Amino acid sequence: MGQVQDVEMFVAVVDAGSLSTAAVRLGRSQPTVSRQLAALETRLGARLLERTTRQMRLTAAGRAYYERASALLALAREAEAAVIASSQEMPGPIRFSAPPTYARKRIAPLLGEFLAAHPDVRLEMVLTGDRADVIGEPLDLVVRLGALADSTLACRLLSRERFVLCASEHYLRRSGMPAAIEDLASRACLVTESFGVRSRWVFLGRRRRSVDVRGPLVSDDLALLHEAACLGLGIAALPGYLVADDLARGTLLPVLERERLLGFAAHAVLPSARHVPRRVRAFVGFLASRLRASDGATSAGRP
Repeated sequence: MGQVQDVEMFVAVVDAGSLSTAAVRLGRSQPTVSRQLAALETRLGARLLERTTRQMRLTAAGRAYYERASALLALAREAEAAVIASSQEMPGPIRFSAPPTYARKRIAPLLGEFLAAHPDVRLEMVLTGDRADVIGEPLDLVVRLGALADSTLACRLLSRERFVLCASEHYLRRSGMPAAIEDLASRACLVTESFGVRSRWVFLGRRRRSVDVRGPLVSDDLALLHEAACLGLGIAALPGYLVADDLARGTLLPVLERERLLGFAAHAVLPSARHVPRRVRAFVGFLASRLRASDGATSAGRP
């Protein structure tokens, strides 16, 4: 760091033509600049400037040092300008990760509007059920569902979702419609191991109630459980956005409609709250505004 400051100081002195003017430009005192220059010459073992009370002249060694130092500073300023420009401009890629079903049902329908407004942006979507590492991987942001384990991460709420209990007509004819929460303990239930409900389904109301469920299928893939519910394998607790179309068509029927399962939140998680590229800020803001605006419809399982 000291060498960089020495380079900056020496170029400023030569460009200014005097120690006093250079000191003002650098925001330092003249004695400080004078001592820094003397220390630089001592370290290099060469006289860089010939100074009198009236003028200052570069030595041969000083001229060689000045030429290289000026080029080095120019490169540093060019690099800095490039980084600043890239963070301020919209064009460029946004690489992000999201859970597959949330990405397909909640994010994908919005992409056309965003890309139409920002045609120079390229979205690179990585769909994974794993909790992608926003710090360790080359990602601009990660969409996470459920509670955030690391409270130090920079994040923004995208939407609040709820689970909907549902089953196929075929299953309900065979096993009967549950009349109360407690009845679920004796039914075939399709259980997710990914997040949220798992095998203990928590219901909200005047008082919180829960029931432990079990059944023929456990999976960390919501799409698989959705397919299993449609095939009549049991009762599933699935996100409203995943089953809204099925409920509208009658492919799946709501179970215990008056009961409300504990919901979950979706967050955009960023590597840092500082120095976020403008295009990433724009994308996160767009998703948050559009997804929150549609919470009431999709989260409740209505089309």
